[in-house]
Amino acid sequence: MVVADSGPLIAFARLSALGVLHEMFGKVLVPRVVADECTFQLHRPGAQAIAAAIEATVLTRMEVGGVARFAETHLLDASEAAALLLAQAQACPALVDERRGRRVAARLGVPVVGTVGVLLAARQAGKMPALNPLLDSLDAFGYRLPKALAGEALLRAGEA
Repeated sequence: MVVADSGPLIAFARLSALGVLHEMFGKVLVPRVVADECTFQLHRPGAQAIAAAIEATVLTRMEVGGVARFAETHLLDASEAAALLLAQAQACPALVDERRGRRVAARLGVPVVGTVGVLLAARQAGKMPALNPLLDSLDAFGYRLPKALAGEALLRAGEA
């Protein structure tokens, strides 16, 4: 089980890889605030895929309380705050890419996985034929991906 924040969720949707999250984690929990942020404008990239995955129960939308106070206390946006609160409550990892959210998660003892880490694990598990095209697509989408992280992932995938 994993709780997804909006950035990684949109990335997987744009890669047409939401099913990979389900394959890798079984249950993918999405705080309502994250789902709303991702699907508020259905013409935006990935929004329709996320809405369809929620409808098909590939993603499980959940309510999370106390988000505003937690976000204010930890200087996070509402979606990151909701993802971390839910992950903490469910005692499972959070799928978060933003540095600040990852730091807060570490202080809370919430395990964190990132988009590239999940893609690498899926590649290593044989759930996708190659990592490099996916990283290229993320780059083309404007997804901020440190070159060192991409290089390390490609090396570990045997594609460097």
